[in-house]
Amino acid sequence: MKANWLSFKKRYWDIRTQQERNALKWTGWALTPILMYALLWQPSHSAVQKLQLSVPRMHIDAERLQAQAGEVELLRHRPKPALLDAVAMKSTIESSALRNNLREAISTLDMQEPNAVRISFASISFGLWLNWLRALQQEQHIRADSVSVAMLSQPGMVKISATLVNGGSQ
Repeated sequence: MKANWLSFKKRYWDIRTQQERNALKWTGWALTPILMYALLWQPSHSAVQKLQLSVPRMHIDAERLQAQAGEVELLRHRPKPALLDAVAMKSTIESSALRNNLREAISTLDMQEPNAVRISFASISFGLWLNWLRALQQEQHIRADSVSVAMLSQPGMVKISATLVNGGSQ
């Protein structure tokens, strides 16, 4: 390395006059602050500005991820619901409909193997249907797999045909 430096110095520096050497030294000293600014300070200054804009967003994302991690832990340790067969689902749905005063509104209630029940209502309030379906999902882990809704002439009343499945199969 030292030999390379000495040969470089001999080829390019030693052949110059003292006046040229002084001019090159002063030019080098004058360009040093400009190079320091262009290569070090300016890129780091613009990076700091970008970070100042992105850090608050990252804090919000981190808080959201922490909340989601807590939810994941709760869901991971929650017991899985038992898988109901079609017969058990039918009786569960009938008892829930009785508790919610919907049994008379049910037109058909047929079992479908292995763990599904087909239900239809000729006329039911849409809000009442949604509340009952939410209660079924929360209490019995039964959810709607497919639903067909037709609007009736009375306001808020609908005709519904749905396939309900057990949430334990998920």
